[in-house]
Amino acid sequence: MIFKNLKIKNIAFYKRYYKLVAVATLVTIAVIVGSLVVGDSVRTTLVKRVNERLGNAETIIFSRNSFIENKMLCDTLFSDARGILVSNGFISASGKLLPVMVWGVDDANIPAGSAKINPHLSNELSQDIGSDIVLRLPATGLVPSGSLFVTDNYTTGLRLNLSAIIESENGGNLNLKNEQTIPFNIFVNSHELASALEIENKINLILSPKRITENELSEIWHYDLSGIKVDTSGNGTEITSDRIFIQRAAAETICHENPKADRLFSYLVNSIEKQDELIPYSFVTAVENAMQDDEIILSDYAANRLKATIGDTLRLTYYTSEDLKVLKTDTLYCRVSRIVPLLVFQDDSTLSANFPGLSNVESCTDWNSDLPIDMSLINQEDEDYWDVYRNTPKAIISYQAIAHTWGNTYGNATAMRIASKEVNLETLTYEMFGIQLTHPKENALYSAQNGVDFSSLFLALGFFIVISALLLMLVPLSEMLEQRKGEIALLSSLGYPQKRIVKLFWQESLPVVLTSSLVGVLTGLIYTFIIMWLLGNVWKGATHTDGFSVYPNMITVLIGLFSGLMISLLLLRITIVRSLKNIHRQAKKKKLSLNKKLISAMAMTILIISFIFINLTSLKSAALFVMAGVLALTAFALWGNYLICRNGSPAYYDRKNTNAHE
Repeated sequence: MIFKNLKIKNIAFYKRYYKLVAVATLVTIAVIVGSLVVGDSVRTTLVKRVNERLGNAETIIFSRNSFIENKMLCDTLFSDARGILVSNGFISASGKLLPVMVWGVDDANIPAGSAKINPHLSNELSQDIGSDIVLRLPATGLVPSGSLFVTDNYTTGLRLNLSAIIESENGGNLNLKNEQTIPFNIFVNSHELASALEIENKINLILSPKRITENELSEIWHYDLSGIKVDTSGNGTEITSDRIFIQRAAAETICHENPKADRLFSYLVNSIEKQDELIPYSFVTAVENAMQDDEIILSDYAANRLKATIGDTLRLTYYTSEDLKVLKTDTLYCRVSRIVPLLVFQDDSTLSANFPGLSNVESCTDWNSDLPIDMSLINQEDEDYWDVYRNTPKAIISYQAIAHTWGNTYGNATAMRIASKEVNLETLTYEMFGIQLTHPKENALYSAQNGVDFSSLFLALGFFIVISALLLMLVPLSEMLEQRKGEIALLSSLGYPQKRIVKLFWQESLPVVLTSSLVGVLTGLIYTFIIMWLLGNVWKGATHTDGFSVYPNMITVLIGLFSGLMISLLLLRITIVRSLKNIHRQAKKKKLSLNKKLISAMAMTILIISFIFINLTSLKSAALFVMAGVLALTAFALWGNYLICRNGSPAYYDRKNTNAHE
């Protein structure tokens, strides 16, 4: 009990030193615990987001820029799978158009005319359940949105009643993108959505809780599931696609496996010209292996209008766009090789493709396309032609002449013809039609759990803070023991060995360290809450996420507490041992005066200021900036040593007590 009371009185008497020890321990443990919990919280939040956006989907089958027949779901391979029709859309909210992801589902109890939304969209709309919204949808149908002749205008709409909110744990935050931002999701009846988009019996997404392999999908896949139609009613075989464009890989494979196959490409050219005669905006079809590259076959209508005869040279102008980014005008010169009756072209049903917005309108001036069409060039003769012949081509040119310019990322043919009824399409694979099979959940969970280690990141950022805190512990302890050298000498004269004296001082400091450690844990948790708030708000632009939650793990907290405690106690013991050795060697070493300590601190400060000034004005080196930080810590330590020695010196306390007495 005597030693216990003595320890308590010593702590109270030397509280000016033990306060600094407590603060140093608190900061050390708070930074370590906070950094570790930040890492756990970020990791757990990312894992939770993966489960929210993918649910139980182990396999995703997605058709890019095309669709899949929903009869594919009848196979036993997809007995537990969900077939979804997903599209972009817009909802008008607070005077602005809000982009949303539209999910056409048939397993969420959503009748036609109603919709369900996720909480994120509900918060943005600020509309009550039971209210009506207008959903705007793209009107491109089966044709790839963004292709050269198809506008991306959102001209189709649905008026829907908000029936419920689908929470995140029930799949409300479904998202195919590998991102942490919570999407704006609206879920509608799949049949109603398909009807609005004019793509009945089509889907473009399959989610399966089973792990489906590429071989399993290849076994059940057939090219007609991707909208490929094969017609053998004539003398040969005609192959078309319900998405107009036949993908490049599929077309090349068909040509390779069927030597008699030819590609066709229907296109809207800006003009067909012969000197001063011109026909604006005409459909022209390119046919493979039909003529020489510089030849053109004219309909008699076009020949009469241009006053052209066989052998005349015509000029065709048309828009091209490399990767569908930059639109430019290109030119092709052709020599008239034949003139045929227009009815020959009209009777050939696959010679021209039906582009939405161009082929299905009543007049030329109703054309709706992303192309900059000059309607002033269209006259009554063009309208009369359209009334009777619609998109029947006015000319045929060589496919080889335009293959490198008319093709796009969606395909390089609008039809294919094979001079035989026996065709080989067995080598076509689902990958050729833009169908992707992925197992994103496995990769996403791995990325979330093994991505950026935020624990190490914030420990590295807090390294200087921890070092500063440990220096804050070392200096006052050393000075306190210096002030108690008389006490140490008395204990030595009473026969106490040095190990026993070290143990006494260490035990005396232990309650301070333990108490401040517990406070440090609480401070570390507060630090975690602050960092998580900053990551989700102030630093949102860097994290690209909608916020993080705090998930303190007890094991992580104990590891941080134990690590910080061990570092503090170890440094405490090392400092006590070294200080006692220094006291014993004090007679042999000359102690620096306060003036010398002040001069050292001032000299280091001047050096650092000069170093930083030179680095900022001329060198501008990141490595030198870090070095300046290390030197700054040294300066702080020198100033701390000087201030503690000055305030703890007997002369200082004699002056302080004298002033207080007076």
